[in-house]
Amino acid sequence: MKSLVVIPENCTGCRRCMLWCSFRKTGFLSLVHSRIYITELRSGYGFDIPVVCIHCGLCMHACPLNIIKREKTGAIVVDEEKCVGCGLCVQSCPYGAITVDPLTKCALKCDLCNGDPECVKHCPGGALSYLDVDKAVKVKRAIYANKLKSR
Repeated sequence: MKSLVVIPENCTGCRRCMLWCSFRKTGFLSLVHSRIYITELRSGYGFDIPVVCIHCGLCMHACPLNIIKREKTGAIVVDEEKCVGCGLCVQSCPYGAITVDPLTKCALKCDLCNGDPECVKHCPGGALSYLDVDKAVKVKRAIYANKLKSR
C-alpha cells in the first residue's frame, strides 16, 4: 500500500499538479476541475501548500447513496455516474479536499490516479511524493518533528 505525502516547504505554488490532475481526469487544463488544491497562506509572501485527500474515509461514511468506496490501491473513490452532488461528502471532509463540480454536479476528489498520481509526476519542487506506507510514515514524522523544532 502507498500513501500520498506532502512536503509543504517544497511547494513552489506553480499549480502544475492541479493542471495535470485536471488534464488526466477531463482531457483539458482547468484549475476548477482538479482534485488537488494549492492554498496560499500569508498572501503576498509566496507560501503555498498542496491540499490533498488523505483517503481517511469520512466522506465514504457521509454519503447517503453509499457510492464512495475504498479501492485496492487504498484510494477512496466516488462513483461519478451515480453521484447526485448532494455535498454531504464535501461537508464531512475536514481538509476541504472534496468539491462538487460546477458543471456535472458530481463530487470531485483524488482517486490516486489508479496508483500512479499525475500530480506527483509533474511536481517540480518535490512537494508531492507517493511512497510505500512505511516510508511515508517516516517522512511524515520527520516533517512534524521539524515543525515542532522550529517553533
